[in-house]
Amino acid sequence: MTGIMPLDDVRVLDLSRYTSGPFCTRVLGDYGADVIKIEQPGTGDPARALPPFYQDEPGLERSGIFLFLNTNKRSVTLDLKSERGREIALELAASSQVVIENFAPGTLDRLGLGFDALRAVNPGIVLTSISNFGQTGPYRDWQGTDLTLLAMGNMQGTGDTDHEPLKTAGHHATYYPGYVAALATSMGLMTAELTGEGEHLDISIFETHSHSVDGRLGRTLAYQYNGRLVGRSGMAGAIGSGIFPCADGYFGLNAGAGLVQRMIRMVGREDLLEHPDWSTVAELSKAERAIEFQGILIPWLLERTKEEVRTECERFGVLGGPLNTIEDLFQDQNFQAREFFQEIDHPTTGPIQYPGFHAVLHRDEPMPERSRAPLLGEHTDEVLGELGIEAGEREALRASGVI
Repeated sequence: MTGIMPLDDVRVLDLSRYTSGPFCTRVLGDYGADVIKIEQPGTGDPARALPPFYQDEPGLERSGIFLFLNTNKRSVTLDLKSERGREIALELAASSQVVIENFAPGTLDRLGLGFDALRAVNPGIVLTSISNFGQTGPYRDWQGTDLTLLAMGNMQGTGDTDHEPLKTAGHHATYYPGYVAALATSMGLMTAELTGEGEHLDISIFETHSHSVDGRLGRTLAYQYNGRLVGRSGMAGAIGSGIFPCADGYFGLNAGAGLVQRMIRMVGREDLLEHPDWSTVAELSKAERAIEFQGILIPWLLERTKEEVRTECERFGVLGGPLNTIEDLFQDQNFQAREFFQEIDHPTTGPIQYPGFHAVLHRDEPMPERSRAPLLGEHTDEVLGELGIEAGEREALRASGVI
């Protein structure tokens, strides 16, 4: 048995699709919220068509992205463009505390489900709207992708200085705003509880990345203080710093002129410290010294595994860490000791491992087991039955394509 979760008394009506909104509602569902996911009849959330697929076979119930993003949710198929679909959505909103959506700005109003319509049936409703550039402003109607949103948000800070900027792999640009939206929604819930009045929260993906911790914030602040534009560092930009090969993969190291003496000792070349070319910060800051040191460092790394290099880094006080593969993460002793990965069974995939909770609540009861991602429309009859819609009407709605 598990105890009370923080959001046990919260119902979330999830109108979102793809990644940013579903990641927000996944976090809310992890901590107790009853998340009712609305999907288009027949096709469902477009994320169901996103690879990778289980065993590389496409299918509505086989997308790894969808399965990851939609644990702890109930799926209801509902055509929001139909009049009866809109009415049912408003009935669900009336018994919910939160609505999450990530349509293009203005779409919810055109569907008759905007903040005013929601507030008319539920004055204390919290509506969280996630969009590329916000609900207002000259960029309001612009479309965007992970690539373009990261590029506009200062992607020139990533990648080698001699090559084009590099985008972080995966859906970083839309996952991170999901976290922001979950936090904002939690604060909106507190305000609604204190005042009895709802909130419309405007989450701009573009703006959330302007204050992310991947380097953009520091560069923005530095520019305001000294007017300097901070560019990217080259592979030889700092001695002993970068991603280097080792015996079983790659290892990241960070030394620079101020700490490279430790790394010189680690690789067994203390003799270099007596030479003028290696004994001053000015000399160690030269690009040619960084290139020369790579000729010493890389052969040393290639003779050692990631674990052996990590042990030596700890011994000599060198900043560094292995670049873990997915297999490495599953075998990581710290993850195993904390029982981070959670096995979830699914009718299509069978039992597979999922990443654990983002925050563990320390108390006497264990964290609850997650429920699997729902099959398309799996809970339609259940949820509509809770609204008092009888089986006969549900069958008629299904025949007409409303559900």
